[in-house]
Amino acid sequence: MHALPRNLRAAALLALTLLPAWLPVHAADLNVTVTTPDGKPAPDVVVALLPTGGAAVPLAPAPEPVLIVQREIRFEPYVTAVPLGSTVRFVNRDRFDHHVRSVAGGPLGSIAPAKSFEFRLAAARGGRETSADVVIDAPGATGIGCHLHGSMRGHLYASPTPWVAVTDATGRATLRGVPDGAANLRLWHPDQLVAQADVPAQVSGSAGAQARLNFSPRPRPPPRPSLKGEYE
Repeated sequence: MHALPRNLRAAALLALTLLPAWLPVHAADLNVTVTTPDGKPAPDVVVALLPTGGAAVPLAPAPEPVLIVQREIRFEPYVTAVPLGSTVRFVNRDRFDHHVRSVAGGPLGSIAPAKSFEFRLAAARGGRETSADVVIDAPGATGIGCHLHGSMRGHLYASPTPWVAVTDATGRATLRGVPDGAANLRLWHPDQLVAQADVPAQVSGSAGAQARLNFSPRPRPPPRPSLKGEYE
């Protein structure tokens, strides 16, 4: 079992660079790079931007259902982030049933899920997959599990603002259409023990910005071996 850090916090804002404007001054794309203290990319980190100073925040759910796919006894993606009010569509592409349910999150399983749900998805047969939709109307983090396959774990995070993304394998995430003004960057990772301290940012008349943060998530265990063909 991997050792857990005592405090997973944003240690430093190393750089915040605003680029010359070429988009309308009221909005920009914010490119965020999240690294570990030794400079390695930090994947699966939720990055959300929260305006400060009492600025109004629109409720802007995703325009289409956001997919979480069950495939080879995994939830894909492992971490999903959506704006509050979005619809998440769980899709079963395995050739056997899954029982999807919200579970406690955090590295110690001590954080109650923000959204509760439980349902069963029948196996995909004859090239036809099964699915079910859940409206995510509560902000915060929700663990995802399968009652039939205890090793399956995923994580869902609902942001109160529409500017939210998850870092990729290179530790990068892009927040689209960020408005001008003062804001905070908020980080969340499934293995953090303590809530991150928000990091101040400023977006003003820019086409984009770069922010580099230090973060110390626990390394993920290696993925399960592929089960392709095993149940055919």
